[in-house]
Amino acid sequence: MFELIYGGGIGSSVSLIETSKHRILVDTSSRDSLGIVLSRLDELGFRAEDIDVIINTHLHSNHTANNEAFPNAEVYASPNECVEICGDCLLYKSRWSSFSYTPISELKDEEILIINTPGHTWGSISVVHGDYVIVGDAVPYRNCIDLWEIPSFVDEIAMKSSLTRILRLGKKIVTGHDGIVEV
Repeated sequence: MFELIYGGGIGSSVSLIETSKHRILVDTSSRDSLGIVLSRLDELGFRAEDIDVIINTHLHSNHTANNEAFPNAEVYASPNECVEICGDCLLYKSRWSSFSYTPISELKDEEILIINTPGHTWGSISVVHGDYVIVGDAVPYRNCIDLWEIPSFVDEIAMKSSLTRILRLGKKIVTGHDGIVEV
């Protein structure tokens, strides 16, 4: 099962995937969207305690701010998001003092596929499930697909290569901040 819980805005999109093994949220958005996220989960018959996995597409706070609201969830992210690989980037430094995660390679679920989609950050990942690919800020807005406008990146070539890879999947794209785009 796949459901778009929150379509994004300043905070990120939030997606729910239910597999035979897990109830997964991909990204948890910014603090101001928590009420919307919890209300939407409630409409679908889920409580915060029912979520057992969070996958963060990258570690910017507008994608991770509500991780703590899901007390039974193990949080997964790419180890390439770490400060050392990012050259001591201050953007990550403040998050590492209080944020812990499990490397995404340790998540075992045959119903999802994790692909590396660097460019926005070095460790950006995307989650493929069924007809959907949840891309975080590898494609933050729908106009990034149509116009190849890339607003924010650590590596423009890597970001455009990731966008090409995503498009070749031929799936519906859940953007980082602009809902679902059918390609």
